[in-house]
Amino acid sequence: MGTVKYLFSRFGKINYMLNEYLQEDLSLPGRLKILADLAFSIVIYGTGITDYFQYRFYRRPHRERREFMVYRQRMWLVRKLNQREKREIFDQKPLFNQTFSAYLGRQWLDINSASYAEFCRFAGENKRFLVKPVRGSHGLGIKVEEVPEDGGLEDLYKKLQAEEVLIEELIVQHQELAAFNPASVNTVRVVTLIDETGQVQVMTANLRLGRGDFYADNFHHNGIAALLDVKNGQVVTPAVDKKLKIYTRHPISGRQIKGFTVPCLAEVLVLVQEAALVVPAVRYVGWDVAVGNDNRPRLIEGNAAADPDLSQMPDQVGKWPLYRRVLKLK
Repeated sequence: MGTVKYLFSRFGKINYMLNEYLQEDLSLPGRLKILADLAFSIVIYGTGITDYFQYRFYRRPHRERREFMVYRQRMWLVRKLNQREKREIFDQKPLFNQTFSAYLGRQWLDINSASYAEFCRFAGENKRFLVKPVRGSHGLGIKVEEVPEDGGLEDLYKKLQAEEVLIEELIVQHQELAAFNPASVNTVRVVTLIDETGQVQVMTANLRLGRGDFYADNFHHNGIAALLDVKNGQVVTPAVDKKLKIYTRHPISGRQIKGFTVPCLAEVLVLVQEAALVVPAVRYVGWDVAVGNDNRPRLIEGNAAADPDLSQMPDQVGKWPLYRRVLKLK
């Protein structure tokens, strides 16, 4: 009964997903059949509504469905591997930057705790800078701010304080990554897991590319993503967006995506493996890393409840068996 009530409460979202992912005119019996199968999948596999559609469960047999890491498995990992009190470090951007300052490779200020003098020094060295909401997610609210030519620093300082933001030096990214879309910082997402022996395991890696003028390349905000081979840094799939549209070439630059080799991936992997041990009580993390034009990786952020959609949507292959092996689950 609880599942039925839940589905009725989310009817609008389900109807939207049906129209976006199936892209066909389903009859009423067809929609009811999928609704029943969705309810079955929620109970048996622990899927979320989005899981069901983005992993195409409506056309998968039982054997394949069991291999996908869906909502139930993800929450189990977060609860079992990531200590609740320490997850706060990853949820609060100023605290994250303080904790992982050695891996950021850029100047930053928490505008709410910075003095006006500190802000003036920062603005003197960064005529354009990045603004991040302290509690934002999915890249929402991120923007680039410019220092007024006529001064006005005090007004800008007060405005930013009212917005409760973090400000950071802009990253000048590697030219090979900028070539896809120079308006966004195009990053690598690497998921790490600290196993029972204390070793950091690299689980999956993705290339994330922005579209349009939005500075962040976030997959949940108009970005696209492709899967990487962590051994050689090569992109092994076309990119997809949240609606599973496939991109063999970047829609703006026209650059070929599959087959591209991410520069300095070895250095990126060293960085995340070191960073993973800074807060060992949080064992499952998705790291976003940029590569600078000086060939050095720069840590953007870490997600202590990383959604596995980036690693499973591009190739439509479930990654739960990989986690089961690393965690030695039956």
